[in-house]
Amino acid sequence: MKRPTKDAVQERIVEAVIDTVAAQGIGATSMAAVARAAKVSAGTLYLHFASKEEMLQSVYLKLKLAFHADLMKAASGDARQAIAGMWRALLAFQQDQPNGFLFLEYAGAAQVLTPEQKARVAPLQGEVNAVIQRAIDEGIIKVPSLSVAATLLIGPAMQLARTHAIAGTPVPADEANQTFDRIWMSLTA
Repeated sequence: MKRPTKDAVQERIVEAVIDTVAAQGIGATSMAAVARAAKVSAGTLYLHFASKEEMLQSVYLKLKLAFHADLMKAASGDARQAIAGMWRALLAFQQDQPNGFLFLEYAGAAQVLTPEQKARVAPLQGEVNAVIQRAIDEGIIKVPSLSVAATLLIGPAMQLARTHAIAGTPVPADEANQTFDRIWMSLTA
């Protein structure tokens, strides 16, 4: 039988970290639990990560950057299309990777990143905000505050995704569309 490549083992470990954190939370996740879930020895796990903190940070950064790339890829067209695209991308991520979504939520809330790593991901929110700011600058969104507009757009999408990820269900399209349409009406009236 062919031995798995280092990359294949690494991917199995990443999936085990995500699944373990989604099921147990950050505090209850241990290196031993991840090793069991990944079907690797603890020694193999320590070849990839020096500590639980490094493991969580590495997986968080990898997943966060991939998720953000998907959001920004979806942010094309006019301002409404770009914002709706990001909304759909967020909900598609939750549907495709519910445990990944929960991992990002839990790890973000636990503030697993070092100050240097936080500085690396800080510009990501700025890119999302720039899309919203464009809609404000173009007079499409009537709310003059970027903070209020971002809260009204992002908060409900995250709540829908979180609720359905915990329930293990995708967000129904009609629920997502109705929610987005109502929020958009409130921002553009």
